[in-house]
Amino acid sequence: MQNIFSIINGKKAQLPKKEQLLGEYIIANPETVISSSIQKLSKDTGISTATIVRFCREIGTNGFGNLKLQLVAARSSASNNDYHEFDAGEGVAAIKNTMAARFKSVIEATQGGLNDPSVEKAIQKINTSASILVYGAAASGLVANDMCQKFMRIGKNISYMPDFHVTLAKLASFTVNDLLVLISNDGKTTEISDLLKVADEFDIPTLLLTANPRASIAKKVDLVLLTQDIGEPAIRSGATTSLISQLFVVDVLVFSYLSTHTDEVLKNLKKSNQATDIHKNKRK
Repeated sequence: MQNIFSIINGKKAQLPKKEQLLGEYIIANPETVISSSIQKLSKDTGISTATIVRFCREIGTNGFGNLKLQLVAARSSASNNDYHEFDAGEGVAAIKNTMAARFKSVIEATQGGLNDPSVEKAIQKINTSASILVYGAAASGLVANDMCQKFMRIGKNISYMPDFHVTLAKLASFTVNDLLVLISNDGKTTEISDLLKVADEFDIPTLLLTANPRASIAKKVDLVLLTQDIGEPAIRSGATTSLISQLFVVDVLVFSYLSTHTDEVLKNLKKSNQATDIHKNKRK
């Protein structure tokens, strides 16, 4: 069963501002919430009881009482480790446990939030598109590159350019028969917004991977696939759990495509392997 903390973190970006604040309060003060009535929680947070009830419904619990039961269960669960911050001098074993718990939580949240019919529509569009251009800025660029390599190997005419201006130039040659895939965790990336304006100008179909379905760009694209953002440690070298979520969605797309186009994919994979074998054999 998915941990209630990972559910709240995974759903946060999809909720109105007051419900986001309520979710943050619950995560920070689970013991207080467990011992509170809904009226007391409303008084402590300044959030109406109606909003609290709506929040419980949004995260999939059967009312405030059920939320408290799930908090009690999560309190004694080892998976609660994924929300404590790293401490100075913390040992390797503890860090491994924390990271494993975080990764498990984000994958569970992503799996639960990813809509199957939306994936099927994305696969259909990927299959019928003459050309595909995928773009992500900064850390999302790593995911864009991963998606490009995987779909290229199974025979799709797909490209990724880390240079934004080159991407714009490439997009200018696209038509309604092609597809632009955009990747943005928070949905607020300026480059993504600008690419979407170009796609709209030229009637180019669009697919967005984001953890923020309330972002303005999410309302302008043709199709959204939800990733999840369960939060990162305060001290971090870069995005981690958000990347894991995005990579998970990309692999779901790749293997779903393989499942529905097996013969074609295997034939293209064989040709791809033959091409790389020529290089490998030459080096021997």
